[in-house]
Amino acid sequence: MAYPIEYFHYTPAPTSFIEMVRGAMKAMTQCAGVKEGENVVIACDTNKMRMAEALASAAYAVGGIPTIVCFTPTGAHGRQVPKPVVGACAKSDVFFFPTTWSMTHTDARIEAVKNGARGCTMCEATEDALCTGGILGDYAAADKLGRTLGAAIAKGSKIRMTSPDGTDLTGEISGRPVQYETGIFTQSGDFASLPNSEINISPIEGSTEGVLVANIRVMGYGALYDEKVVIEVKEGLITKISGGHAADYLRNALAVLDDKRAYNFAEFGIGLNPHCRVKATNQEDLGHLGHGHHGIGSNYAIGGNVAAPCHIDVAYSGAVVEVDGVPILDNGKLLI
Repeated sequence: MAYPIEYFHYTPAPTSFIEMVRGAMKAMTQCAGVKEGENVVIACDTNKMRMAEALASAAYAVGGIPTIVCFTPTGAHGRQVPKPVVGACAKSDVFFFPTTWSMTHTDARIEAVKNGARGCTMCEATEDALCTGGILGDYAAADKLGRTLGAAIAKGSKIRMTSPDGTDLTGEISGRPVQYETGIFTQSGDFASLPNSEINISPIEGSTEGVLVANIRVMGYGALYDEKVVIEVKEGLITKISGGHAADYLRNALAVLDDKRAYNFAEFGIGLNPHCRVKATNQEDLGHLGHGHHGIGSNYAIGGNVAAPCHIDVAYSGAVVEVDGVPILDNGKLLI
């Protein structure tokens, strides 16, 4: 049967430029702490120009020096952007990535952070994501929760995440850094996701075993309504993907890359923000408190060693997190 576009992607309500500015101002102040005279680079694709202009307006209003760098959509999450975009981001003090396809796992983010810039991804964010949902959350509270969980994870050697639908994944994490993408990025080198709030960690390559059952979202495909996607993982690689239309999409998205690295199990992720809407935008599904997610493909931007041609996140509800056999979070409830 033919499915309407609303089946695959949330269709946002009409949004005025005026309404977007309030969320953009919060992004510049509470989240990024933009200071007078700082160079703020907004790297966007042609689908996100209005969001970029709202962010640039807010940056200008707080004394920043905004620059918009625009390019055509890359067509894949984690695919490299043009080199001039990388150069602009590398020269920034603060950067924002409102894009259709994620720039988190690209050289633009890597080089910017390496040079001391701070910034965030806003991939797949719709214009109303600057008006409602996660952007209304308390990012300071999310950061506090993330730091508590992250401290426990950083001390551990093994992480396990499960869910009522059947997710059960275990990976080795000794020596791997916790990534605090909580929505607060006020210090040099900080990186975040907006309107998301999450922490994540990349397991040691080849160590993850188990099964992932997604019931919320497959990045790039959209929200999951009447189907689930079952992903089997062995020795750190995706070995089988089953389900319906979403599973077909994911299998094809990986197969066309013709690269074994695309099947790398890249990430254990934990949502922190109760204001994030469910099945609305990609970042909010990743950041909703109680959700878990896992990345497939690149992990070199989050402490790993694999530079794949993609990074695709898959999300589910009711996540339970254990470190070295000790539960630390159950469906958003802190246990430590």
